[in-house]
Amino acid sequence: MTLQSGPVVCVSYLALAELWNLPRFPAANHGAEIRSIEWSVAADGPITAVALASLRAPSLLIANDIGDDEQGQHVRRWLEEGGVGRTFAIRSEVVTPWIVVAADDDHTRTWFAHLPCVVGSLERADLSPIASASLLYLDCYQLIERAALRVIEAGRAAEVPMLLNLGGCELSQAMASAIRGCSQLVIQTNVDDAAHAAAPEAARSLLVRTGVAWVVVTAGVFGAVAVSRSETVSAPSFPVEVRHTHCAGAAFSAGLLYGLRSGWPMHRGMLLGSASGALRGARHQSASLPSLDELREVIASRPQSVAS
Repeated sequence: MTLQSGPVVCVSYLALAELWNLPRFPAANHGAEIRSIEWSVAADGPITAVALASLRAPSLLIANDIGDDEQGQHVRRWLEEGGVGRTFAIRSEVVTPWIVVAADDDHTRTWFAHLPCVVGSLERADLSPIASASLLYLDCYQLIERAALRVIEAGRAAEVPMLLNLGGCELSQAMASAIRGCSQLVIQTNVDDAAHAAAPEAARSLLVRTGVAWVVVTAGVFGAVAVSRSETVSAPSFPVEVRHTHCAGAAFSAGLLYGLRSGWPMHRGMLLGSASGALRGARHQSASLPSLDELREVIASRPQSVAS
Protein backbone atom coordinates (compact mmCIF):
# COMPACT_ATOMS: atom_id res chain seq x y z
CA MET A 1 0.00 0.00 0.00
CA THR A 2 1.22 3.49 -0.86
CA LEU A 3 0.11 5.80 1.94
CA GLN A 4 -0.21 9.55 2.27
CA SER A 5 1.20 11.35 5.31
CA GLY A 6 -2.21 12.48 6.51
CA PRO A 7 -4.10 11.32 9.60
CA VAL A 8 -5.91 8.05 10.08
CA VAL A 9 -9.56 9.01 9.71
CA CYS A 10 -11.86 6.96 11.95
CA VAL A 11 -15.60 6.88 11.26
CA SER A 12 -18.14 5.46 13.69
CA TYR A 13 -20.98 6.39 15.96
CA LEU A 14 -20.13 8.28 19.14
CA ALA A 15 -21.84 7.67 22.47
CA LEU A 16 -21.31 7.53 26.20
CA ALA A 17 -20.74 3.96 27.38
CA GLU A 18 -21.88 3.02 30.87
CA LEU A 19 -20.11 -0.16 31.93
CA TRP A 20 -21.77 -2.40 34.50
CA ASN A 21 -19.84 -5.13 36.29
CA LEU A 22 -21.75 -7.99 37.92
CA PRO A 23 -20.77 -11.46 39.19
CA ARG A 24 -23.03 -13.31 36.76
CA PHE A 25 -26.04 -12.65 34.57
CA PRO A 26 -29.37 -13.50 36.20
CA ALA A 27 -31.87 -16.00 34.88
CA ALA A 28 -34.93 -14.62 33.13
CA ASN A 29 -37.25 -12.73 35.48
CA HIS A 30 -34.53 -12.53 38.16
CA GLY A 31 -32.04 -9.85 39.14
CA ALA A 32 -28.37 -9.40 39.91
CA GLU A 33 -26.28 -6.99 41.95
CA ILE A 34 -24.21 -4.46 40.01
CA ARG A 35 -20.82 -4.22 41.71
CA SER A 36 -19.47 -1.19 39.87
CA ILE A 37 -20.36 1.36 37.19
CA GLU A 38 -17.76 3.13 35.05
CA TRP A 39 -18.17 5.66 32.26
CA SER A 40 -16.35 5.25 28.98
CA VAL A 41 -16.92 5.98 25.30
CA ALA A 42 -18.32 3.98 22.39
CA ALA A 43 -18.14 2.72 19.71
CA ASP A 44 -14.84 1.16 18.58
CA GLY A 45 -13.96 4.04 16.23
CA PRO A 46 -13.47 6.71 18.95
CA ILE A 47 -11.37 4.30 21.06
CA THR A 48 -9.27 3.44 17.98
CA ALA A 49 -8.68 7.14 17.30
CA VAL A 50 -7.49 7.82 20.86
CA ALA A 51 -5.33 4.68 20.90
CA LEU A 52 -3.66 5.84 17.68
CA ALA A 53 -3.00 9.26 19.17
CA SER A 54 -1.35 7.54 22.15
CA LEU A 55 0.98 5.87 19.66
CA ARG A 56 1.82 9.32 18.22
CA ALA A 57 -0.07 8.64 15.01
CA PRO A 58 -2.32 11.53 13.91
CA SER A 59 -6.01 10.64 13.99
CA LEU A 60 -9.29 12.34 13.17
CA LEU A 61 -12.76 11.21 14.23
CA ILE A 62 -15.82 11.61 12.02
CA ALA A 63 -18.95 10.82 14.01
CA ASN A 64 -22.50 11.89 14.87
CA ASP A 65 -23.19 15.09 16.76
CA ILE A 66 -23.45 14.87 20.56
CA GLY A 67 -25.17 16.98 23.20
CA ASP A 68 -23.87 19.52 25.68
CA ASP A 69 -25.34 17.46 28.53
CA GLU A 70 -23.30 15.72 31.24
CA GLN A 71 -22.77 12.66 29.06
CA GLY A 72 -21.66 14.74 26.09
CA GLN A 73 -19.23 16.75 28.20
CA HIS A 74 -17.63 13.53 29.43
CA VAL A 75 -17.24 12.26 25.86
CA ARG A 76 -15.82 15.60 24.67
CA ARG A 77 -13.26 15.79 27.49
CA TRP A 78 -12.18 12.20 26.91
CA LEU A 79 -11.48 12.84 23.23
CA GLU A 80 -9.76 16.18 23.85
CA GLU A 81 -7.48 14.66 26.51
CA GLY A 82 -6.72 11.86 24.06
CA GLY A 83 -5.51 14.35 21.44
CA VAL A 84 -7.99 13.39 18.72
CA GLY A 85 -9.16 15.81 16.03
CA ARG A 86 -12.90 15.85 15.33
CA THR A 87 -15.44 17.08 12.81
CA PHE A 88 -18.72 16.49 14.66
CA ALA A 89 -20.64 19.23 16.50
CA ILE A 90 -21.66 19.60 20.15
CA ARG A 91 -25.20 20.96 20.17
CA SER A 92 -27.40 21.90 23.11
CA GLU A 93 -30.55 20.53 21.45
CA VAL A 94 -29.04 17.05 20.98
CA VAL A 95 -29.31 14.25 23.54
CA THR A 96 -25.98 12.40 23.68
CA PRO A 97 -26.42 8.78 22.60
CA TRP A 98 -25.50 6.16 25.17
CA ILE A 99 -25.11 2.44 25.59
CA VAL A 100 -25.05 0.19 28.64
CA VAL A 101 -22.54 -2.67 28.51
CA ALA A 102 -23.04 -5.32 31.21
CA ALA A 103 -20.14 -7.73 31.80
CA ASP A 104 -19.79 -10.61 34.27
CA ASP A 105 -16.82 -12.42 35.80
CA ASP A 106 -16.58 -14.70 32.75
CA HIS A 107 -16.18 -11.56 30.59
CA THR A 108 -19.48 -12.29 28.89
CA ARG A 109 -20.96 -9.03 27.65
CA THR A 110 -24.47 -7.88 26.82
CA TRP A 111 -25.18 -4.38 25.59
CA PHE A 112 -28.20 -2.11 25.22
CA ALA A 113 -27.97 0.93 22.93
CA HIS A 114 -30.00 4.14 22.85
CA LEU A 115 -28.83 5.91 19.69
CA PRO A 116 -31.44 8.51 18.71
CA CYS A 117 -30.78 10.25 15.38
CA VAL A 118 -27.30 8.68 15.10
CA VAL A 119 -27.70 7.28 11.59
CA GLY A 120 -29.16 10.51 10.23
CA SER A 121 -26.35 12.54 11.80
CA LEU A 122 -23.71 10.21 10.35
CA GLU A 123 -25.32 10.42 6.92
CA ARG A 124 -24.91 14.20 7.02
CA ALA A 125 -21.30 14.08 8.24
CA ASP A 126 -18.63 15.90 6.26
CA LEU A 127 -16.49 13.21 4.64
CA SER A 128 -14.06 15.55 2.90
CA PRO A 129 -11.16 14.72 5.32
CA ILE A 130 -11.07 11.22 3.82
CA ALA A 131 -9.47 12.59 0.65
CA SER A 132 -6.26 13.48 2.52
CA ALA A 133 -6.23 10.53 4.93
CA SER A 134 -3.36 8.05 5.14
CA LEU A 135 -5.85 5.33 6.15
CA LEU A 136 -9.59 5.09 6.71
CA TYR A 137 -11.00 3.10 9.64
CA LEU A 138 -14.74 2.37 9.60
CA ASP A 139 -17.05 0.50 11.96
CA CYS A 140 -19.44 -1.48 9.78
CA TYR A 141 -22.05 -2.46 12.36
CA GLN A 142 -25.46 -3.39 11.03
CA LEU A 143 -27.15 -0.60 12.98
CA ILE A 144 -25.19 2.09 11.07
CA GLU A 145 -24.79 0.22 7.78
CA ARG A 146 -26.61 2.81 5.68
CA ALA A 147 -24.16 5.50 6.76
CA ALA A 148 -21.19 3.12 6.46
CA LEU A 149 -21.95 2.40 2.80
CA ARG A 150 -21.63 6.12 2.05
CA VAL A 151 -18.24 6.20 3.77
CA ILE A 152 -16.99 3.20 1.77
CA GLU A 153 -18.00 4.93 -1.45
CA ALA A 154 -16.03 8.03 -0.40
CA GLY A 155 -13.01 5.92 0.56
CA ARG A 156 -12.97 4.06 -2.74
CA ALA A 157 -13.36 7.29 -4.70
CA ALA A 158 -10.37 8.78 -2.85
CA GLU A 159 -8.39 5.53 -3.29
CA VAL A 160 -7.56 5.51 0.44
CA PRO A 161 -6.56 2.18 2.05
CA MET A 162 -9.28 1.06 4.46
CA LEU A 163 -9.73 -1.08 7.54
CA LEU A 164 -13.34 -2.13 7.99
CA ASN A 165 -14.33 -3.43 11.42
CA LEU A 166 -17.33 -5.76 11.39
CA GLY A 167 -17.21 -6.20 15.16
CA GLY A 168 -18.53 -9.74 14.89
CA CYS A 169 -21.52 -8.71 12.74
CA GLU A 170 -22.44 -10.68 9.65
CA LEU A 171 -21.31 -9.16 6.35
CA SER A 172 -24.47 -8.13 4.52
CA GLN A 173 -24.90 -8.52 0.78
CA ALA A 174 -24.97 -4.75 0.35
CA MET A 175 -21.68 -4.38 2.25
CA ALA A 176 -20.06 -7.28 0.37
CA SER A 177 -21.01 -5.68 -2.95
CA ALA A 178 -19.67 -2.28 -1.85
CA ILE A 179 -16.20 -3.63 -1.00
CA ARG A 180 -15.81 -6.49 -3.47
CA GLY A 181 -12.44 -6.53 -5.21
CA CYS A 182 -11.01 -3.62 -3.21
CA SER A 183 -7.29 -4.41 -3.20
CA GLN A 184 -6.42 -1.80 -0.55
CA LEU A 185 -8.89 -3.02 2.05
CA VAL A 186 -8.50 -5.03 5.27
CA ILE A 187 -11.49 -6.54 7.06
CA GLN A 188 -11.33 -7.07 10.82
CA THR A 189 -13.85 -9.09 12.81
CA ASN A 190 -13.90 -11.34 15.83
CA VAL A 191 -15.16 -14.68 17.13
CA ASP A 192 -15.85 -15.71 20.70
CA ASP A 193 -13.08 -17.48 22.58
CA ALA A 194 -15.05 -20.75 22.46
CA ALA A 195 -15.11 -20.56 18.64
CA HIS A 196 -11.40 -19.75 18.23
CA ALA A 197 -10.72 -22.88 16.15
CA ALA A 198 -13.10 -21.53 13.51
CA ALA A 199 -11.22 -18.23 13.11
CA PRO A 200 -9.02 -19.27 10.13
CA GLU A 201 -11.98 -20.64 8.19
CA ALA A 202 -14.05 -17.54 8.99
CA ALA A 203 -11.23 -15.41 7.61
CA ARG A 204 -10.88 -17.48 4.45
CA SER A 205 -14.63 -17.39 3.86
CA LEU A 206 -14.71 -13.59 4.03
CA LEU A 207 -11.65 -13.37 1.79
CA VAL A 208 -13.24 -15.54 -0.91
CA ARG A 209 -16.51 -13.64 -0.69
CA THR A 210 -14.98 -10.17 -0.98
CA GLY A 211 -11.58 -10.44 -2.68
CA VAL A 212 -10.03 -7.88 -0.32
CA ALA A 213 -6.33 -7.76 0.58
CA TRP A 214 -6.52 -9.26 4.08
CA VAL A 215 -9.06 -10.55 6.58
CA VAL A 216 -8.08 -10.44 10.26
CA VAL A 217 -10.05 -12.35 12.90
CA THR A 218 -9.40 -11.87 16.61
CA ALA A 219 -10.29 -14.58 19.14
CA GLY A 220 -9.66 -13.16 22.60
CA VAL A 221 -7.10 -15.09 24.65
CA PHE A 222 -6.40 -17.26 21.60
CA GLY A 223 -4.85 -14.36 19.68
CA ALA A 224 -5.58 -13.42 16.08
CA VAL A 225 -5.22 -14.82 12.59
CA ALA A 226 -4.90 -12.98 9.26
CA VAL A 227 -5.43 -14.45 5.81
CA SER A 228 -4.55 -13.08 2.35
CA ARG A 229 -4.53 -14.78 -1.04
CA SER A 230 -0.98 -16.03 -0.43
CA GLU A 231 -0.38 -15.97 3.33
CA THR A 232 -1.80 -17.03 6.68
CA VAL A 233 -0.20 -15.46 9.74
CA SER A 234 -1.12 -15.46 13.41
CA ALA A 235 -0.27 -13.46 16.50
CA PRO A 236 -0.58 -14.56 20.13
CA SER A 237 -2.45 -12.83 22.91
CA PHE A 238 -0.51 -11.40 25.84
CA PRO A 239 -1.39 -12.59 29.36
CA VAL A 240 -2.67 -9.83 31.64
CA GLU A 241 -5.06 -9.55 34.57
CA VAL A 242 -8.21 -8.51 32.72
CA ARG A 243 -10.30 -5.72 34.29
CA HIS A 244 -12.71 -5.51 31.37
CA THR A 245 -12.96 -6.26 27.64
CA HIS A 246 -14.67 -3.04 26.54
CA CYS A 247 -13.18 -1.99 23.18
CA ALA A 248 -10.14 -4.27 23.43
CA GLY A 249 -10.79 -4.95 19.73
CA ALA A 250 -10.53 -1.20 19.06
CA ALA A 251 -7.14 -1.08 20.76
CA PHE A 252 -6.09 -4.04 18.58
CA SER A 253 -7.23 -2.08 15.52
CA ALA A 254 -5.06 0.87 16.52
CA GLY A 255 -1.93 -1.29 16.67
CA LEU A 256 -2.79 -2.90 13.36
CA LEU A 257 -3.41 0.50 11.74
CA TYR A 258 -0.12 1.81 13.10
CA GLY A 259 1.65 -1.10 11.42
CA LEU A 260 -0.18 -0.60 8.13
CA ARG A 261 0.59 3.12 8.14
CA SER A 262 4.26 2.37 8.84
CA GLY A 263 4.50 -0.20 6.03
CA TRP A 264 5.14 -3.09 8.42
CA PRO A 265 4.52 -6.75 7.58
CA MET A 266 1.07 -7.91 8.71
CA HIS A 267 2.38 -10.05 11.56
CA ARG A 268 4.29 -7.17 13.14
CA GLY A 269 1.21 -4.94 13.15
CA MET A 270 -0.88 -7.77 14.60
CA LEU A 271 1.60 -8.20 17.46
CA LEU A 272 1.34 -4.50 18.26
CA GLY A 273 -2.44 -4.80 18.12
CA SER A 274 -2.48 -7.80 20.45
CA ALA A 275 -0.31 -5.98 22.99
CA SER A 276 -2.51 -2.88 22.71
CA GLY A 277 -5.70 -4.86 23.28
CA ALA A 278 -4.17 -6.62 26.30
CA LEU A 279 -3.08 -3.40 28.02
CA ARG A 280 -6.43 -1.76 27.26
CA GLY A 281 -8.24 -4.58 29.07
CA ALA A 282 -5.86 -4.47 32.05
CA ARG A 283 -6.38 -0.75 32.77
CA HIS A 284 -9.11 1.29 34.37
CA GLN A 285 -11.40 3.14 31.97
CA SER A 286 -9.97 6.49 33.06
CA ALA A 287 -6.36 5.41 32.43
CA SER A 288 -4.53 6.58 29.33
CA LEU A 289 -4.20 4.31 26.32
CA PRO A 290 -0.79 2.61 26.04
CA SER A 291 2.17 4.30 24.40
CA LEU A 292 4.36 2.76 21.73
CA ASP A 293 7.19 2.23 24.23
CA GLU A 294 4.83 0.38 26.59
CA LEU A 295 3.64 -1.90 23.81
CA ARG A 296 7.18 -2.63 22.67
CA GLU A 297 8.05 -3.59 26.24
CA VAL A 298 5.08 -5.99 26.41
CA ILE A 299 6.06 -7.60 23.09
CA ALA A 300 9.71 -7.93 24.12
CA SER A 301 8.70 -9.63 27.37
CA ARG A 302 7.13 -12.55 25.50
CA PRO A 303 9.83 -15.15 24.72
CA GLN A 304 8.27 -16.51 21.52
CA SER A 305 6.43 -13.94 19.39
CA VAL A 306 6.72 -15.54 15.99
CA ALA A 307 4.31 -16.02 13.12
CA SER A 308 2.90 -19.43 12.41
